[in-house]
Amino acid sequence: MTAADGHRRARWLAWARASASVVIVTGLYFVVPLQRADLQGGQSLVRVGALLCGLAAVGWLVGLQVRRALSPARVLAEQVAMLLMIVDVVVVFFAGLYVVMADQFDGLVTRLDALYFAVETLSTVGYGDITPVGQAARAIVIVQMIFDLLLVTSAISIVLNALRARLPR
Repeated sequence: MTAADGHRRARWLAWARASASVVIVTGLYFVVPLQRADLQGGQSLVRVGALLCGLAAVGWLVGLQVRRALSPARVLAEQVAMLLMIVDVVVVFFAGLYVVMADQFDGLVTRLDALYFAVETLSTVGYGDITPVGQAARAIVIVQMIFDLLLVTSAISIVLNALRARLPR
């Protein structure tokens, strides 16, 4: 196997993993029970603990994938595929939180609304059609904004490292 074949295979595997991850994570988002009525009976402390564990898990996953993506041994296609996978996980995680907290948002009715709002926040578009009105919702949106800044910074690092590697020395 030549080096070019190895790079081609690595690119294909990276895109296959990223595509499968996006389909699975997004598919699960639409079928896992998240409505407040489905989650009744849990105490507030348990929910806060679950939220903190979820944030820690997403943070760990993002950190792990970013370190892998920034590795100089990775080809650019692998890095971009990993970054897209990270974006999907972060967006779906926050969309799930928004579904659970739907009563603290104005204009958020469906899961698609929550997904839309999470992407809207990531892209910093802010149409204003869905707004957090509760304090807890605003706090979670702030946390998503911080995650989003980390994602954008990682994307810029990946592109700059790829450009540096291609420039003659």
